[in-house]
Amino acid sequence: MKKILLLLGVLLLVTGCSLSSKKEENKTFSIEGYGTFTISENYMIREDHSTKEKPFFVDKKDEHASRPNNISTNGGKNYYAKGEVLRFKDAITYQMTNQAKAYKAQLNGSGSKTDQGYDVLTFIMTTSTEKTVQYYIVGDYKYFLVHATIFDSKEEDSVIEAAEYIVNSFTWEE
Repeated sequence: MKKILLLLGVLLLVTGCSLSSKKEENKTFSIEGYGTFTISENYMIREDHSTKEKPFFVDKKDEHASRPNNISTNGGKNYYAKGEVLRFKDAITYQMTNQAKAYKAQLNGSGSKTDQGYDVLTFIMTTSTEKTVQYYIVGDYKYFLVHATIFDSKEEDSVIEAAEYIVNSFTWEE
């Protein structure tokens, strides 16, 4: 009986350690004046391309790549109250349409809610060599942008998943 209890105790300890270890791998970041978010355990900050206001993340396996798929984040101000999401959408659509024309890119957009209940506008711009997915989380006279750039289409799903992890973990600063 003592051996069984000891074995159960060891199993619980090992299981507990592995769960807390996994949680520690996810990193939370804070952008002053905007909010906090968490990155996927497979991603890391790339210090050489980051600033305090605009961190730049890559998959850990691409840490030293010269042109890695990447995700950047930053906050910005706008002229629209939180309830004016459609007006903000129109402004961003106008801007993105001009960029798409300049790059001969295809542009698609949609709107949804984050896991936190925030409005998010998603714009996907595709050229012959890359794809960018921009997630604008709409706040009151401000936004938080999660921008995924995909150079290797074979990795597209994992980049999108990591970007959406950030989007859905984002919480506005009070």
